[in-house]
Amino acid sequence: MLASALAITLLASPAVGQSAPPVAERVIPPLPPQGLRFDPAALPDRAQVLAVLNHTAAAQMVQLQRRPIHIPATLANRGSINVNWISATYLIGLARLAREQDSIGARDYLRSVAEHYNFGLLGGWSPRNMLDADNIAIGDVYQELYALSGSPGEIGPLRQRLDYTLPYLQMEPEPAKLVWWWCDALFMAPPVYARMAALTGDDRYLHAMDEQWWRIHDRLWSSEHGLFFRDERFITRTTANGQPVFWGRGNGWVVAGLARTLEVMPADFASRERYLQVFRTMMARIASLQRAQDGLWTTSLLDPQDPAGPETTGSAFYIYAMAWGINHGVLDRATYQPLVLKGWTGLASLIQPNGLLGHAQRAGDQPEPSGPGDHALYGTGGFLLAGTEVMKLGQAVRALPEAELVRDPPPTETRLPIAKRPPPADGTAEAMAGWARAQAERQAMIDLGYDPLLDGGETLDRER
Repeated sequence: MLASALAITLLASPAVGQSAPPVAERVIPPLPPQGLRFDPAALPDRAQVLAVLNHTAAAQMVQLQRRPIHIPATLANRGSINVNWISATYLIGLARLAREQDSIGARDYLRSVAEHYNFGLLGGWSPRNMLDADNIAIGDVYQELYALSGSPGEIGPLRQRLDYTLPYLQMEPEPAKLVWWWCDALFMAPPVYARMAALTGDDRYLHAMDEQWWRIHDRLWSSEHGLFFRDERFITRTTANGQPVFWGRGNGWVVAGLARTLEVMPADFASRERYLQVFRTMMARIASLQRAQDGLWTTSLLDPQDPAGPETTGSAFYIYAMAWGINHGVLDRATYQPLVLKGWTGLASLIQPNGLLGHAQRAGDQPEPSGPGDHALYGTGGFLLAGTEVMKLGQAVRALPEAELVRDPPPTETRLPIAKRPPPADGTAEAMAGWARAQAERQAMIDLGYDPLLDGGETLDRER
């Protein structure tokens, strides 16, 4: 396959003032001997699933590194790496893959992106955009890195943003307009708030999220259909064939967001059972709409002809949520596992020769057609989420909530703006003198500057 011969360059962003480390050339791992073929009647081989995930995740990195990062960012270049919801969804899936195996440098790539954007979030240009759930989705990536490092700077900007939003999410009396007014928001923000509560022990994040989640539910939930309308505009709309408009990816955002939120929600949280009830109701309805021919779903859930054909982004989220539900004892294995296996078989078959998932509907707000050459970062992210749960179908049920990640060992060297580097080879006297001055300045930073990790201040940080 052509993609297996492509080279991938993974370069961790250096701290300010550092010279770039040597470029590490990697080759996209090839597909396994079985390729993309899976048997829908059998549990998939974990190694095969992992190889397919590594292949497509690395292919996506190659594509991203061929696209420059534009300043300012515009809609025309949102295929470049960014901290918007599009990139965030891919990076969330990549982080889950790195938990299983990191043979392609996924974690280094996540850190490179986070450090490039200084762990920041979009939307600071206005209060409205500071509340936008799309701009909060990247917080999951920062939380993942923070869980591993314990460095407060890695969730500091995120925590500040969430603190700003808390009063607005639970205003009384309830305003006429929702803060999170579209169903996609239930993937973007609630898991971040729930995990922030778990990471910090501050339940304000969980309670504020909970209040807004159910306000969205009350506006957009259809008890008749067991699905969410995308937003209030669609409650009265119909398709060309007179059916209600229920967007495939829109409902995919909801169930995938529910899974990620429940994963970190305390077992004794007051409304947890209500979330589980919505999740099970949606999964039952979605299961009934699976296409018989390929195990996937159409982009318009109740009208398979408007538009016709499979759509992979919503399908990936459904497969992820179903497999997650089985793996956590939330869904009945006998009922849902055959659907997951059939869906995974169909989904994997739509990986294209370039290594990316095809038939990914482009960014939008309603059902639209897609084709083999339509790829999207959120499609790759959904595929990675689905695969990381599919590969665990043969394992024991995992209890909820899941334990937080085990923290990495502390670094053995202090990281500073001036890099520690060897003297220049065959350097001139002038070059050697410059190197010696730089290293002396670096040593002064270590000797004279206060370090909370080394000088007793970590207690203050924990008390904040």
